[in-house]
Amino acid sequence: MTEYIAAIILLVSALTVLVASIGIWRFKNLYARMHVVTKVSSLGLLLLLVGVNLVFLDWFVLFESAVVFGVLVFLSPVAAHVIARAARSIGTPGTTGKAEDEEESEEGHGA
Repeated sequence: MTEYIAAIILLVSALTVLVASIGIWRFKNLYARMHVVTKVSSLGLLLLLVGVNLVFLDWFVLFESAVVFGVLVFLSPVAAHVIARAARSIGTPGTTGKAEDEEESEEGHGA
């Protein structure tokens, strides 16, 4: 029974990552793309780790999963902040908050 529950959780995890990938492709703004990467990937990884823990039912796997998720939750926002600051400092379109940047980024995608 736990194998079926784990399989469903792993499938939901895979679908979550698929939706995040589509979101990265569809969003035009750098900040929106970073939001998808930091938030949805954390949820996808959490579901993946829960499914793996249901399959193995071992304390060591639980400890490793907690460490991996803790590192991701701590480092993902830090990495997004560093990337956003670097993009803004080099003048990437759509990162200054001005209307002109949004118009330039929309024209560049040909949507």
